[in-house]
Amino acid sequence: MSRDDGPAAARARDHAPCGELPDRRPRLVRTRLEDARPAAAAVGAPRRPGAMARCATLPSSVLRHARHAACLLVTLVVASPPVRAQVRFADAADREAFGRWFVLLADAQFYRATPDVDDCAALVRHAVREALRSSSPDWRRRIALPAGSAVPAPVHARAAQVDGALRLFRVRADPGPDYAEFADARTLVSLNARPLGRETTALRPGDLLYFHQDGQSLPDHLMVFVGPSAFEAEGRDWVVYHTGPSAPRPAGVPAPGSPPGSPGEVRKVRLADLVRHPSPAWRPVAANPRFVGIFRLLLDSR
Repeated sequence: MSRDDGPAAARARDHAPCGELPDRRPRLVRTRLEDARPAAAAVGAPRRPGAMARCATLPSSVLRHARHAACLLVTLVVASPPVRAQVRFADAADREAFGRWFVLLADAQFYRATPDVDDCAALVRHAVREALRSSSPDWRRRIALPAGSAVPAPVHARAAQVDGALRLFRVRADPGPDYAEFADARTLVSLNARPLGRETTALRPGDLLYFHQDGQSLPDHLMVFVGPSAFEAEGRDWVVYHTGPSAPRPAGVPAPGSPPGSPGEVRKVRLADLVRHPSPAWRPVAANPRFVGIFRLLLDSR
């Protein structure tokens, strides 16, 4: 695909799994899904849960991942305390404006990256933090959204600050809740979001897709469901995420797409393509034991 192709022509974005990056780091990644598949093992549509083999016939590694994902989801559902964050919205309209800004700012990272976003959790933190600054005219000039962006209403909610740092996310439950501007991927979903199960029909714009990849140095990965994109004329199921930096690998283990130490990049893909990802470990389907589920951020005390 040439550099002159417009956004609407980019029907399929490159979306290799976290750490699997191309040798070069172009600003916009536009490799077709078919080109990303292994040459001798094209992967078809994901298997439906009813089409899976019986558990007794599955490899032990698959069963182990399935048990781990199930235990992790149960832990997040049962053990997580009620969310009581420091953000206070003025009313329902203010909360809705925040949601629109959150989605717009996460989506915009694909078109103009900012240095504070260097992994999947940083993408979420950036969108939350900057959405709360949207009422400032000076901020709107500095944020430099892509041309043609439909700007939502400003958010009037405020968050407490300590020594200049916003107290946005709950980072500790006991003894007594504690809040901070930084929270990693696991903390974002366990203490600042509500689990919605593993069926993508529950997705709404701004929801998080959470994967746990055993064996990686940073196993927890988040993607943001955008839905209809302000920057794409076609499609209503866009997903945006940061691949995260690729960690060094043990000697003799080849990197699947990029050299160790790559900083990673923001990528954007249709959900319809993501469920057919060349690597089954990155498909947001119930049959994938590494897909923990869908989570909805709850940053106020409603």
